[in-house]
Amino acid sequence: MALSLRDLFSTTLSDISGNWVRSGLTALGIFMGTAAISATLNIEAITQDQLQQKIAERDEPFLTISVYDTVNYTAPADLEDYLRTLVRDLPSIRDISTVKDVYVENVQYEGNVSDNPQAVGVSENYLSTTGRRILQGRFFGTQDFEAYRPVAIVDEVLAQQLFEGDPSPLGKGIYAQGVRLTVVGITETKKWWETQDPKGTLWVTNSYASLFSGRNRSGRPQLALTTLQDYQQTEDAVEERLKQRYSNHEVWVWGNARDLYKEDQQQRITNRLLQVSGILALVIGGVGIANITIATIMERTREIGLRRAIGATDLEVMAQFIAEAALISLIGGTAAVVTVHFLTKTASSRVFDAPYEFNLEDAAISMGAAFAVGVGSSFLPALRITQIDVVQALRGE
Repeated sequence: MALSLRDLFSTTLSDISGNWVRSGLTALGIFMGTAAISATLNIEAITQDQLQQKIAERDEPFLTISVYDTVNYTAPADLEDYLRTLVRDLPSIRDISTVKDVYVENVQYEGNVSDNPQAVGVSENYLSTTGRRILQGRFFGTQDFEAYRPVAIVDEVLAQQLFEGDPSPLGKGIYAQGVRLTVVGITETKKWWETQDPKGTLWVTNSYASLFSGRNRSGRPQLALTTLQDYQQTEDAVEERLKQRYSNHEVWVWGNARDLYKEDQQQRITNRLLQVSGILALVIGGVGIANITIATIMERTREIGLRRAIGATDLEVMAQFIAEAALISLIGGTAAVVTVHFLTKTASSRVFDAPYEFNLEDAAISMGAAFAVGVGSSFLPALRITQIDVVQALRGE
């Protein structure tokens, strides 16, 4: 006689509660394994959020190139063309821009002075390679470069120093090295390097930067990377190719995200180790369920024989035992996800300052793993039911 879903659920609850010690120990094994998986996913999410925050504080990952001969300290004439070849050959490089360092002792606006600001000349595609955002006004246009217009962009820090909270600094004139520059844009403030304390930055066009330096320097190339994960591989490839092509020159390749790349790789290794530990804990819980299922089937041999004698199929009898394992897994898995969530939330807010939000997808993965282990580990032992002889079962053998 077949059981309805309602009767199956009722019978399953009755069987679990009838031996609550064994059921509880089995659920504990699943709890520990699921908790390890859930904690690993939470840690991975937190560390990735922290890394993304650090990345957001800087320009997007890039490599800076310096190639010069040791006699005249000049760059090769074909360097820019060759770098564009690298951009086409290496998919991990998405674009190239140039930056010129400009010496500016101070910048003035009326009575306000900012000493030793960071000052650079930039190329027209600078925003696309660094990911900087213009908060007010505009970036440099083609005419600004071609006509050597005395226009400038300042970051939030320099704008605060010069204009002291003036909501509309656009169009006003500032003085750098005695040259009047018209402010056409305000950009967000970011760190250039890991340990840098932003002290204000001034941008001019690459062409106009030559007036400050007194000569038309080619500038420093910046290669924008596609992803942070490609950082080390790309740096090594670029350095190797440059040294092969310019063997008689000094070649330097460095970037703004080497420390972030190392941190990302360390986090990935740690997360993999935690994932392996979580999977092992879940497998151990699955082994416990398999042993419990085998013991349960042996104890209830007479019941199995009776049900089969009155018309129940092997599949229907198997479903009862698999349902017990699945329900225990869901109970242990749910308890683990809820517990880990509250522990993580408490730790991230009270013990250390870290971004954390409940992730439904991660919770579903944890619960899915618990359910899969419960059903999978009970399935093979439940197959023993098909090997039980009904007559021997009714005798209790």
